[in-house]
Amino acid sequence: MVKRSTLVSRRALLKISGAAVIAATFMPSLARAGTASFSDIKKRGYLLYGFNGERPYNYMDAEGNLIGSEIDLARVIAKNIGIEAVQGVAMNFDSFIPAILAGRIDTCLPIFVKPPRCKKIQYSRPHLIEGQSAVVAGGNPKGISGWDDLVNKDVKIGLVAGTTPNEIAKSVGIADAKITRFPDTTTMTAGMRSGRVDVIVEASSTIRLIFEQLDNAKFERVAGWSKPTNYSGKIEFFAAYPFAKDATELRNAFDAELGILLADGTVDKTTGKYGFSAADRPGKDAPTLEQICAG
Repeated sequence: MVKRSTLVSRRALLKISGAAVIAATFMPSLARAGTASFSDIKKRGYLLYGFNGERPYNYMDAEGNLIGSEIDLARVIAKNIGIEAVQGVAMNFDSFIPAILAGRIDTCLPIFVKPPRCKKIQYSRPHLIEGQSAVVAGGNPKGISGWDDLVNKDVKIGLVAGTTPNEIAKSVGIADAKITRFPDTTTMTAGMRSGRVDVIVEASSTIRLIFEQLDNAKFERVAGWSKPTNYSGKIEFFAAYPFAKDATELRNAFDAELGILLADGTVDKTTGKYGFSAADRPGKDAPTLEQICAG
């Protein structure tokens, strides 16, 4: 796995994203990207991809390059289906679906497939399974091992706004006063470093990368993050690239190529340097996209 020196701030991320991102976000000619036909996107020459600086999926390296497991994979798929480049559009996580619906981006960081989302957008096939994990202070002084501890103990919790842990926290009755919502993982990590929060919860792969950036003598990653006892849903989810409902031709081409790359090992090869492997992919017995959307 490649280790990166620092997590850049959102302000720095937006700055070093460069003129290409600014143009992609504000040019009037791109205001309805999601309504463009597949052939129009190929003529345009680039896919508009929403990203939020979340490691290891899509983030800026020290040289200002947009890298990560899912943006790298999107580039391979786009190239293979006749789209020359993938252009990043920086935004917060909770802006992804609104941006797709508004036609400001063509797709984005793979997000969890959930029935309510399936009513608004369409997905390519799920290619990633993510559980949850957490980081606490070294020695775990508050004895935090799972969601029940966040419900029952006096703890300050850090979450990224708009993500699945927020939905779980609301469902299990965690008081809003205990939660600090950050715009991205960079500010959330800073909150952990400063002691503003006692614990941060995110997808397992994200927590793994965050922990690598922290002083391991001062912090620790919680092993075996446990499900809430009063929660009937799952805390492991299938993730997929999302598309607008009117972008079926693009979605189908993208999905077909993704299927080929999953079968021939290219997906694991492309994302391996970020710590992913076949173990992170849906197995033969995994539910279909239609089944997941149906709940």
